[in-house]
Amino acid sequence: MVTKKVIQQLYKQYRQPPKSADELDISLLFDYAAENHGIFIDEDSLYIGSVDPKSPFASIPLSRICQIVEFERFLAIVLHSSIIFLGKEDSEVHVHIRMDDHDRPASIWDRLKQLLGKAD
Repeated sequence: MVTKKVIQQLYKQYRQPPKSADELDISLLFDYAAENHGIFIDEDSLYIGSVDPKSPFASIPLSRICQIVEFERFLAIVLHSSIIFLGKEDSEVHVHIRMDDHDRPASIWDRLKQLLGKAD
């Protein structure tokens, strides 16, 4: 099951892309997502056919992918600030976008700085 804690762990564990796209487990995409998601890869990018072509997540440079992780029902394509979850048995797609460095609520200090900044 993919929980908020699991998502935070993915961001923490896979902070940067590997030095080469050859280090990614791209075979997972073809084993579990090619048929349902229209996966296509050229020299530089991963194309996901089940995502609206107008979406920034329809085409992803391979150099931006930090890791591809398998879960029971989903494959996760981990990027620096987002994770794309592709259903393994259907064309379901979910995108998690990291809103700040650690998806943490703003501290009291952060809120005070925001309030004082708006007063100017």
